[in-house]
Amino acid sequence: MKKQKFSAGKAPLYEAVLCLCEKDRVRFHMPGHGGAAAEELFSSAKFDLTELEGLDDLHSPCGAIAEAEELLAKAYGCERAYLFTTGSTGCMHAALALARTRGEILYTGEMHKSFFGGLRLLGLSAEYVPEERLEERLKRGAGSLFFTSPDYFGKTLGGEEKVRLCGKYGVLSVADSAHGAHFPFSKLLPKSLTRIADVCFVSMHKTMDVFGGGAALCANGGVAYECLLMRGMVHTTSPSYLTLASADYARALWSERGEEFYAEIAEYVNALELPRGYQREESDDLSRLVINCGGSAADALEKLNKKGIYCEAAVGDKLVCIVTRHNAARLKALAEALATITPKPLEKERGFSLEMADTRGKKAAFCPIGDCEGKIAGADMGLYPPGVPNIMRGEIIDKKAARFIKENASRLFGLAYGRVVVLE
Repeated sequence: MKKQKFSAGKAPLYEAVLCLCEKDRVRFHMPGHGGAAAEELFSSAKFDLTELEGLDDLHSPCGAIAEAEELLAKAYGCERAYLFTTGSTGCMHAALALARTRGEILYTGEMHKSFFGGLRLLGLSAEYVPEERLEERLKRGAGSLFFTSPDYFGKTLGGEEKVRLCGKYGVLSVADSAHGAHFPFSKLLPKSLTRIADVCFVSMHKTMDVFGGGAALCANGGVAYECLLMRGMVHTTSPSYLTLASADYARALWSERGEEFYAEIAEYVNALELPRGYQREESDDLSRLVINCGGSAADALEKLNKKGIYCEAAVGDKLVCIVTRHNAARLKALAEALATITPKPLEKERGFSLEMADTRGKKAAFCPIGDCEGKIAGADMGLYPPGVPNIMRGEIIDKKAARFIKENASRLFGLAYGRVVVLE
């Protein structure tokens, strides 16, 4: 693509995207289309449309979108399926809006930042329940249970059992399955919770040929039509038709060729030989390649980037790669590059046990990273990926937490233009 020059000045983001894409890159990160989504169908801006005649309306579907969502529900084995162009974050907020009408909200395991942000936006609170006490707590009654399955590392974390327990005790089950959008399309993959959970949402753009933000909320039982109303409350009135159309395209393609895709992916993954010092971690999802680097995965990630190989994430000593039909054949290139890399030693992980402060009457301010120790966090902060908060809004930033922020500033969500959001 020829770079456009501007007499009035620079277009830094546009230029950065062009610079990254101008060379051959090996992409093991989302979105799952790997730069080749929908062949040539969506390569032109002419497909970026709005609610014109024949294109239906996402907020009141009765034509093409309604038909696409009926086919989507059939593919995911649920009663109703609703498209989103605002990612699983939009689905999460719709699910929380529904849960608000049901009573007490519980959650177990690690949750994405969108869960905690949604609680605050809607003025809600939620009770954390340890896994080992889950059934005991559900017996006492609640409105809903939120949980994640699969997680960022492709582990399903007993999601089916959680849904079963919720059904047993009459609690609404809400599964964040953002990383499991591809599960229904091959017998080689885990069973999808879209078929059994009351509410389950998936990020189709993470692993399929779908543009960024493409997601689906799947609903079963008595909440199906309520979820439609909740989508109307939280979703933009200007959805991306590029994203909607790519989601419909991917659903049709995966329904037809999913078994073929994952049989081929399995062959490449099983044939992968990692160099000495690297080990493959167990994963329930064959297409979620998790590599133990024997050292700092962030250091390995940085060195791979310089070689033009981009992975999904680095968490501790684990390097995460999303393997798709577009990049499976290039796993050998990943292994060859890793053979030339010796990661730095991994520093011992520092867990936080921070004191919560009284935030009443306090307002947000911004302070330099070096001055944040002792101040009250004004926003959730954590590594992205995976998007799970390490420091919560309202917690007092101690010495360890301040050091964590300084060392990971380039990878943290929750900062504002390089400064820490605090409450004063």
